Amino acid sequence: MIRPLPQMLLCVALGTAGLAGCSNEPELTNRLSPELRNAAYPDLLPIEDLVPVLPAPQEESAALEQDLDARSKRLERRAEALRRASN
Repeated sequence: MIRPLPQMLLCVALGTAGLAGCSNEPELTNRLSPELRNAAYPDLLPIEDLVPVLPAPQEESAALEQDLDARSKRLERRAEALRRASN
């Protein structure tokens, strides 16, 4: 058995969508001034000039590892100095 309410809602939704698709487009053609219409396009640049070159992940991870090792050694020396000072 077909229920009339879902069919009616479907027809109303499709009809509303169809009517919305038939609306007039806004007037956009006359909104640009003659200066803007005749303006030159900006120069296009190669992507290599726009995006900075990033270091390779291996190089970056090696530098990070060195920084962390140095920090670890400094903290270990500081902890040892604090232990000696408290005893």
